[in-house]
Amino acid sequence: MKLTLICVGKMKQTYLKDAIQDYVKQMPYPFEIVEVQDEKESSGMVIEEKRILSKVNLNDFVIGLAIKGDMLSSEQFADKLDRWMTYDKKDLTFIIGGSYGFSEAVYQRCNYLLSFSKMTFPHQLMRLILVEQIYRGFQILKNHPYHK
Repeated sequence: MKLTLICVGKMKQTYLKDAIQDYVKQMPYPFEIVEVQDEKESSGMVIEEKRILSKVNLNDFVIGLAIKGDMLSSEQFADKLDRWMTYDKKDLTFIIGGSYGFSEAVYQRCNYLLSFSKMTFPHQLMRLILVEQIYRGFQILKNHPYHK
């Protein structure tokens, strides 16, 4: 089992990078963060689409972060992680799109759409929130007190 997070754009804030790395190094599975270059205009979504999809393996179970996705509690998210790992037995790939969102082709490639809120968050901060929730999900599955 391998976890991958594909993000559009570069992480600039050192303090966020450090916080993310703290969680990544505690993950029970290999965890890779892949950054693809962002485009400055919405017409560049097709270019971003190609960059994103080139990083997704054919057999990956892909979870896209999207406002129109399902909103889950941390416990429900942990259950989803458990189900995907147990029954699908595929590597999990999470995608955070750029400021213009996903193209239709990226939406079509996603096996599941996940939303953390109807609010908009900076993409760099969303990375930290997602990585922390993945870590939290694994702690919930182990009945570890971190979640409380």
